[in-house]
Amino acid sequence: MNNVLKFYVQANKLKEVLRTGWLEVNIEGRTESVADAAFGSMVLAMAIKEEKNIDVDLVKVFKMLIVKNLEKVTLKEVTTREYPTYEERKAAAFETVVSITKDLAMHQEIMDLLEEIYAKETKEAKFVSQVTTIESDVQAKLYDLEGRFKVENALEDAKYYGEELSNEIIPQIKNASDGWILYDRKRYEEECFKELSEEIQKFSL
Repeated sequence: MNNVLKFYVQANKLKEVLRTGWLEVNIEGRTESVADAAFGSMVLAMAIKEEKNIDVDLVKVFKMLIVKNLEKVTLKEVTTREYPTYEERKAAAFETVVSITKDLAMHQEIMDLLEEIYAKETKEAKFVSQVTTIESDVQAKLYDLEGRFKVENALEDAKYYGEELSNEIIPQIKNASDGWILYDRKRYEEECFKELSEEIQKFSL
């Protein structure tokens, strides 16, 4: 089979891989797939980069968003309930991505991008990390507003944040999405992401 088609067939599986975090909190009805999340992240990346005048290479960011998700063809999504060590996750991710991309002419470029993503040192890697996190916050809020994310499930999920964070965040959970949003807000380095996080929490349809 043509190398492009072989790669696409493997990557296309992400349309059927549901995001673990939504399954853990028992979102009602159809939940977001990994491919859905990748598309949502690209939309947000484009808008945030232009609206907030962020100095990143958008083409590189888009490539990173694709590469970042390829590992999920075979690997379970990392969540607060199940978080392997950095070394374990990186090794497994590299094994998966190698198997999917080894026949492509751009194989080495993909592996270099994956290394950069895991290192989180460049401006594009940091931007991608924050964009994918904020995408989850937006989706949590949408599920909340649709009545598909229940407060009791959010409170149960918050018990996995670690004792200190759980004690801080649980009393602040008034709506189901509050836990996700408040937990993630501590991870943002750029002020524009912190501001957007606050807007998401107040957002209504």
